[in-house]
Amino acid sequence: MEDSIEKLMFGEHETIKKILEYYEELVNSNLPKANEQFSKFKWVLEKHFFVEEKAIFVLLNRIRGEEQISDIFNLMQEHGSILELVNNIEDGLKNNVKPNITGLKMILFRHANFEDAVFYPNLDQLLNQQQKEEIIERVKEIIRF
Repeated sequence: MEDSIEKLMFGEHETIKKILEYYEELVNSNLPKANEQFSKFKWVLEKHFFVEEKAIFVLLNRIRGEEQISDIFNLMQEHGSILELVNNIEDGLKNNVKPNITGLKMILFRHANFEDAVFYPNLDQLLNQQQKEEIIERVKEIIRF
């Protein structure tokens, strides 16, 4: 078992970054393949947000109550903003327009950095082992299968 929520979610963030980096490599040389890669990126990102919102935030809200509500609210707002950018880029790709993803990368990496440096390390400190294991098992049910 992963021994921390932080390590598990950091690995998820790294996977998302690698998929986006591969998209960037392809976009200048093979737009159809880049479109496929961006579609994969969108799917993995949507699945990641689902994991956070349903497997972590819901359990955290039940366990910790009001203590984490501000962070959860802000993170969920960022999820919405990120997905809006992703959908706009996807629309451009469908019209064979090579998009500028600088804004997406900026908000996505800032979001992931906050989670990696602050949010998930705090969870690992605040929660007891049983609570962490419950979250980790829920996350694994979604991302591994």
